[in-house]
Amino acid sequence: MEGSGSSGFDMSKMSTAEKLLAGGSVLLLIDSFLPWQRFCTSDLLGGELGDLVGNQCASFSMWQGSGSIFGVLAGLLAIALIVVGVLSMTGGMANMNMGNMSADKLTGFIGLGVAGFGLLKFILAVTNTPGWAAFVGLLLLVAIGWGAWQKVQSSGGFQMGGTGGGTMGGDTMGGGTPPPSTPPASTPPPSMPPPTEPPPSGGMPPSGSSDI
Repeated sequence: MEGSGSSGFDMSKMSTAEKLLAGGSVLLLIDSFLPWQRFCTSDLLGGELGDLVGNQCASFSMWQGSGSIFGVLAGLLAIALIVVGVLSMTGGMANMNMGNMSADKLTGFIGLGVAGFGLLKFILAVTNTPGWAAFVGLLLLVAIGWGAWQKVQSSGGFQMGGTGGGTMGGDTMGGGTPPPSTPPASTPPPSMPPPTEPPPSGGMPPSGSSDI
């Protein structure tokens, strides 16, 4: 759109990884409130006892049920991923001091966290009466994980530090100037030799003289 200026948001400039992270995280947050697990009394009791009690069903979202701690962590990281993505795309991350970590690397790490905790939640949910939303969530988690992996790789992989920093184990760390070496201690000047004693008086006459 012409004349929009630099303050606008152009989705066409987003990479495939950024689109997967942005869309996947929003859709996963919506899917997290849908039934990931579904428990029914007929499945638990079965037979005539289940018919007497009645078929009562209860559903649990990603935030509840089996492995709820992993679902909560995945949901909170998905919210953080959305916030960081919006700030990064609108230029809000430019004024933040994150040390040697770039915004792309931070986005990738958060995305990997969403995928990791979300997959743990899915495994625990699918082994105990899963709901249909769990399988939708699995597809979204795979998309987020792939996008996050591409984001981390494009920002230098898992190596921490800036582009000009040194590596650990080298002569210096962080690319700084090494401190000056301590100068060697100066050797003390040699001591003066002791003064020679004068010859005693009345000594032997010099050689070559004769008594006549």
